Amino acid sequence: MKTIQISIILFCFSFMSFNCEDSKSSSGAESLLALSLGGSGFLSSCDLRNPETGRGIFVADEIISAPTSNGIGFKDSDCSADGIRGEGKFNGSLDVYSLEDSGSGSSIILRWSGVKVLPTSGIDFIVYENPFFIGVQNNSNSFDNVFMEPVIVEVGNDLTNWCGWDPEYTNADPNTFVGNPIYWNRFAGITPFVYNQDTNPMTVSEVFDTDIVNGGGGGDGFDLADSNFGNSGNGCNGTLKANIQASGFTYIKISAAKTILSALPIDSAHANPDIDGVIAKSVNP
Repeated sequence: MKTIQISIILFCFSFMSFNCEDSKSSSGAESLLALSLGGSGFLSSCDLRNPETGRGIFVADEIISAPTSNGIGFKDSDCSADGIRGEGKFNGSLDVYSLEDSGSGSSIILRWSGVKVLPTSGIDFIVYENPFFIGVQNNSNSFDNVFMEPVIVEVGNDLTNWCGWDPEYTNADPNTFVGNPIYWNRFAGITPFVYNQDTNPMTVSEVFDTDIVNGGGGGDGFDLADSNFGNSGNGCNGTLKANIQASGFTYIKISAAKTILSALPIDSAHANPDIDGVIAKSVNP
């Protein structure tokens, strides 16, 4: 988890007399209580929040598997299913569930309350981690330095067989981590986002425009019609790929990239992705 968690906690200690609050707890007192009880962070209020509904943005709101969730702070899996709350281009979201860098806790599986995500035109769904830009725009009016914790995305219908997008790290030096999104193809956790259902709801078309530099909501979009879909994933074959592309999928599995692609040059600072949530463009009734 990014160091912002530590900063918030220290701030709360420094200003206890002012009833310090933050976006992850209902009061500063809860933060201190969590620490005094030996918790890994502060108590989460994500279970009290609800994802938006009813305007063409469908949130993955059901948690199927989150083995290391303990309901406290950034280890509360409810934070991955309570809606999307970006904090802007230069700040990571705090409404997140942190994955481990190895083992069963390195993945989370979500779904959309008993419905399937359907294939549609363009981006079918967007995954929101909490990357943020570092520095300023370069001369080409883009950003080339992002604090990121790469994520691998797979989808399926039975919790056993998964199809992914064949993610690829293309830096000329494969042994060096570079936080430039151009080198991280078909990963999530790469693109910052400004979409926030509470403070910056945006229009549906803006949300599904992931070009954050030119006014879109950001996040990492995935298209079932992508030619790279079905070229990776445990148990993925031609039949499953064709079925998903024709009829959609039920489950989404989000994993720390280092866990699946162990050769990636991901150090401990970039190995624990923080999942804010997933939205889809179309689902069956």
